[in-house]
Amino acid sequence: MMTHATPQQFETTPPLTDEGYARTFAVMADVTSEYDVMSGIADRFISDNKFREKPVKMLTVGAGRGKFEVQLVKELGLNLEYVCAIEPNMEQVKHLEVSLKSLEVEYDINTSFFDPQFRIEEEKPQKFDFILFCHSLYGFDDPHGSVLHATNFLAPGGKVLIFIQGGGATAAIFSYLVEKSDPAIFSPKKCIGDHSLTADKIISQLRKNANHVSITTMAEQSSEDVDDFVRRKPDVPTRNYKVDFWLQAEYGKLSEETKRVIYEMIVDNCDVVEGRYKWKHWCFGMVLSV
Repeated sequence: MMTHATPQQFETTPPLTDEGYARTFAVMADVTSEYDVMSGIADRFISDNKFREKPVKMLTVGAGRGKFEVQLVKELGLNLEYVCAIEPNMEQVKHLEVSLKSLEVEYDINTSFFDPQFRIEEEKPQKFDFILFCHSLYGFDDPHGSVLHATNFLAPGGKVLIFIQGGGATAAIFSYLVEKSDPAIFSPKKCIGDHSLTADKIISQLRKNANHVSITTMAEQSSEDVDDFVRRKPDVPTRNYKVDFWLQAEYGKLSEETKRVIYEMIVDNCDVVEGRYKWKHWCFGMVLSV
């Protein structure tokens, strides 16, 4: 006989707040190998498009704290002339301002949401050589539509570079929590980031509905050290910001059964490297042109 979950069986932990998201993201940014992986992909992208030789106008959508934008210029040699950075999360904007000032180029910060109604002020550059989505599509109501809208801002010969996760454990544990939660409290629409979104989902939609868009992909595996979480060391705080970020909710507030399942999913997706548990996942770089 089929049984159905009752409201009492649903998880009732809410999504991370703006402040909670910014805090957990900051922890992730400091420890992840993702930036090294993205750097390798971006280095090839910059070389292929000769973005070291010619001045580049860049639009970065969901810029966060601007850490990767700084890396593009200071470590990879992007010849940046101007950048327009879009970031609606005010907790991130104060850090973004510092990052962009350090580049010593003309810049603007726009706190609007990037949706089909988004426009740039008339006196500002309207077309860009390089448009960047750096793991930001998770926060969009219509990620596919937003990508297509971005192509309207490409200069002739311009390219869109999208960093996004491949299918795997992050999407799996997030989707599991969504399935177990009261949808009135926790759902992808209520989270700042929908971590069930993957490269395959974006690519399939674009190939179905946007034949005029050319897509190429690069992918590399990255990892995070989760040894303290896996081994549950007594001298480590019970709150794990990395796991919270992947889930978009506080792991410690979940039921014991849900925590157990998620814990096992994380362990099953780890490699042991030099005696430490490393959470592995794929990072895709999608390059779009029209």
